[in-house]
Amino acid sequence: MTTENNAGNEMDPIFLELGKAVFTCQSLEVSLRLLNAKLSHDATEEQENLFGAALDLYSNETLGQSINALRKRIDIPADLSDYLEAGLKIRNEIVHDSITKNMERIACPKGRLEVEAELAVMKKEVHKRIALLNKTELF
Repeated sequence: MTTENNAGNEMDPIFLELGKAVFTCQSLEVSLRLLNAKLSHDATEEQENLFGAALDLYSNETLGQSINALRKRIDIPADLSDYLEAGLKIRNEIVHDSITKNMERIACPKGRLEVEAELAVMKKEVHKRIALLNKTELF
């Protein structure tokens, strides 16, 4: 086995965990967009194709914009708003910072395991917000 193959095999677990975490972040965004589209559709009470148009509209928003759009549509309790904001920060850390800020740690086996574990914890936190959004009676 070559050195390249060994390095690739050693990196596989962290990249798998990163992929799962990013997928979970995307699922949070989709859940929030779906909720906004549903609320938009219910507010118009018009043709069914408006739901698709609303979903398209919200698909161009960032997660922060989607949270703000939800705040404008419904009165969100402060603790829930803070909870969603914390999820946004975790999502941003996963997507924007998890690799770049941890390059030195990822270079060694112990650091890789630590970063992998941190990604798993952050992924679970994001997943909790998805579950909360999907619990709403709107779906």
